Amino acid sequence: MTAALPSAPRAPRETSEPSALRSRLRELEGVIVLVGIFFAILMGAMDALVVSTVLPTIAGDLHQVNGVTFVVSGYLVSSTIAIPIFGRLSDISSRRNVFLAGLVIFIAGSMLAGLSQNLTELIIFRSVQGFGGGGIFPVAIGMVTVMFPPEQRTRAVALLTASSGIAIVAGPLLGSYIVSVTTWRWVFYINLPFGVFAAAIVALAVGPLRSSTGGRLDLPATALLAGWVSTLMIALVQVADAGWGWADPRILALLAGTIALFAAYLVRELRIADPLIPWRILGRRVIASASAISWFTGIVFSALITFLSLYVGIVLGHSAADIRNMIYFVAIPLVIGAGSAGAILNRVPYRVVVVPGLLLSGLTALALTVLTAATPLWVFSFGFLPTGGIALPLIPVGFGLGLSLAGATVAVQNEAPPREVGAAVGLVRFFQSLGGAIGLSLLTIYQAWRFQGLSKGATTPTAVLNALVQSYNEVFLLLAISVLLAFVAAFWLTGRVKVSQPTATPTLEVTAKSEPPA
Repeated sequence: MTAALPSAPRAPRETSEPSALRSRLRELEGVIVLVGIFFAILMGAMDALVVSTVLPTIAGDLHQVNGVTFVVSGYLVSSTIAIPIFGRLSDISSRRNVFLAGLVIFIAGSMLAGLSQNLTELIIFRSVQGFGGGGIFPVAIGMVTVMFPPEQRTRAVALLTASSGIAIVAGPLLGSYIVSVTTWRWVFYINLPFGVFAAAIVALAVGPLRSSTGGRLDLPATALLAGWVSTLMIALVQVADAGWGWADPRILALLAGTIALFAAYLVRELRIADPLIPWRILGRRVIASASAISWFTGIVFSALITFLSLYVGIVLGHSAADIRNMIYFVAIPLVIGAGSAGAILNRVPYRVVVVPGLLLSGLTALALTVLTAATPLWVFSFGFLPTGGIALPLIPVGFGLGLSLAGATVAVQNEAPPREVGAAVGLVRFFQSLGGAIGLSLLTIYQAWRFQGLSKGATTPTAVLNALVQSYNEVFLLLAISVLLAFVAAFWLTGRVKVSQPTATPTLEVTAKSEPPA
């Protein structure tokens, strides 16, 4: 695959323009394209948070309280399945077209979800939406890889990674505002203008970004992947939300099906020349390290916000507005951390950014293991400086996660073979998504089990509350351990960004509508 084209063909007058002006025009084109990609990723990242905010409203309007959690889990399962599929497709065909296909599927699913007349329809259409959304991020990173020189990729990836933190800030605000002024259906309809805007920019300004290596998508492996991920997630959701026991014959059957389908999937993948997920690239130390980091931080990223919200709302009895404000103490530092990583990764090795970030997050997360029912949300000195409460440790936790997520993504993007960058980024994103889904489900099951055991025999409300606090503290301890395991894995994240030669003129593969063969 070509990493960059020479200047895109233009009208003859371009040849008479000063080279500095041509360079500035290319930079402007790159910024415009990056804005389009950013809006697409932000839209997908915000969607889950916006929908979670309005779930009670949806359940009441559709008169179906039971099963409403499948609106979330259906999206999560389908997006997890989509990640390696879209990553593979982007490596064997046009990255731009695959990206646009994901956007179109997401937009169509959004429209249909808004038109749903019952819960079953909503779950199905949310799954369609999730399938499209799951392919947006890995393909976007692959596009950035072939469009920008290495020293510019770091800032671009940092910006795209920061979209997760921005989504955490803006998602709940947008969701609560929409249901306060109109129907919950606009939670889905709002995606249409953002999606069309992003798609128009990418379609008009980006060339095909077509791989010269060719290949095919293995449909049997795709079906087996969808099978084992789905059966596993259905089993975990039923244990966590529906109360099925681990010894329940239905759970045992689902787990047995998961093992059988996974074994068949691995046999298929290891026997073909063009696997859906190139597992052999885990032999590259950087990609293996980044995959492990993504697995553990995926657990933390999904579970921290969930259990923090439950702690503040249930244990401390604060309002939804206080929960939102508390989340900001994680989200805003995460955005700053990702931006900081983008500013310094051109100068230092990957692990100089990632290792300290994870150590900072892991150690400060330990402060969440000693919370009590009397812990204040925040304590400020001089009216603006946080110096205590739950908010204080959340700031370094978020900042460290921002550093590590951006650093690991940049490492994979730069170290993967160009023809497999989509699959490599998709693999890491797959680990992050699957780790988050499995981790959140298992921690939910663990917290409920521990609370049941600790509160057994409790005779006063205070004793019950103390049992609940301890169960949450143990979950926060497991999250801190997860970060520290990622910290250990980060020591294998060797290498650094390979900066282009100063004499080379960076060019962007944006306006060209075709690529010459590699």
